[in-house]
Amino acid sequence: MKNNKVIAVVRFDDIKLALDFSRACIDGGIKLLEVITIKNGSLEIIEELSKLDDVIIGAGTVLNQKTAENAYLAGAKFIVSPHTDPEVIEFTKSKGLTSIAGAFTSSEIVKAHSQGADYVKVFPASTGGPGYIKAIKEALPFVNILVTGGINMQNAEDYITAGASLLGISTALTGKGDSFQIESVRANAINIIDSLK
Repeated sequence: MKNNKVIAVVRFDDIKLALDFSRACIDGGIKLLEVITIKNGSLEIIEELSKLDDVIIGAGTVLNQKTAENAYLAGAKFIVSPHTDPEVIEFTKSKGLTSIAGAFTSSEIVKAHSQGADYVKVFPASTGGPGYIKAIKEALPFVNILVTGGINMQNAEDYITAGASLLGISTALTGKGDSFQIESVRANAINIIDSLK
């Protein structure tokens, strides 16, 4: 995961839409995909995408250990939670997966890191912006940070410059609404990857 900077967040209830979106992101050069587990068919989507070469599939919005177990069995290689749950982190690490726990304040971020999270997810990043991430990294340079919420083509590089290790992106790839054009997603993926080179 350390060789990548962008995670495409897959948040569709329709399995075909989710797979079409995912393949467009992959075609555009994004190698990390996070499938939101509170959506219908998420385990099937993880299982299907896990068959593809040269991509790493993870599970997002993992609220408890049972969901982490199901995602692992479906083929997830990283687990993302919106909070810090010691049981989720412990299970994730016991299976050799990458653990990403959610936190926001410096105290929460230190707690997530100390409990074994490989990355700490700061959401919504737009609340504090790149300046907040820069301040956190100055105080806690040893923490790998994933930022999500409001990341787009205009500010992606700013977050990386501020110290974020990974960017979670969804709306910036699809545009607003539930529908999208496959070619637009692919082009947006290419543009975001290129902006970070």
